[in-house]
Amino acid sequence: MTEEFEPYGGTLKSPQLADAEIELQHIELELLNDRSQHLRSFIDQYFCYSRGYVNRRGRAHWEGVMWKESVSVEAAKISDRKQVVKEHAVPIRVITSKLKALKPAGLLTTTRIAEVLDRYVRFATISKEEDLALRQLGLSSKMPSGFHEPGHADHDDVFSRYRVAGIALASKPLTSESES
Repeated sequence: MTEEFEPYGGTLKSPQLADAEIELQHIELELLNDRSQHLRSFIDQYFCYSRGYVNRRGRAHWEGVMWKESVSVEAAKISDRKQVVKEHAVPIRVITSKLKALKPAGLLTTTRIAEVLDRYVRFATISKEEDLALRQLGLSSKMPSGFHEPGHADHDDVFSRYRVAGIALASKPLTSESES
């Protein structure tokens, strides 16, 4: 826990940096103790703090993510918040699995946790109909099989679920490859 920490982009002011690092430490403690029931909250908080989605009081601002990260073509046409869904592009179950794999590999550090989160945690705003399409394809809490297969076109593609479901993205922020 004493290692250097540089969150997504490394451009945060001190309070956000401290809060993001605290969330990483929470995640590390959960994983060290074979617990995972609170990971979703810590992961989402890390995302908000590391990307600057905070309110005036310095707390994570969930709604600030809406329409600011990836947005589907259909959702971009909708102004009624009740008709869209904010969701993880890579389901939290998949992210949790990747985090849990760090411990037996001897790689459980806040730096490695941040690398996993910075790579796989993306939010998307999609329409409720598109969300239904993901559920009907069995992709609401998992990625397409090719996501896990090295050499496959979908391997590690955080947006592959949407492509498989025929969900077009109107805007797509920087990907991990272009962030480095």
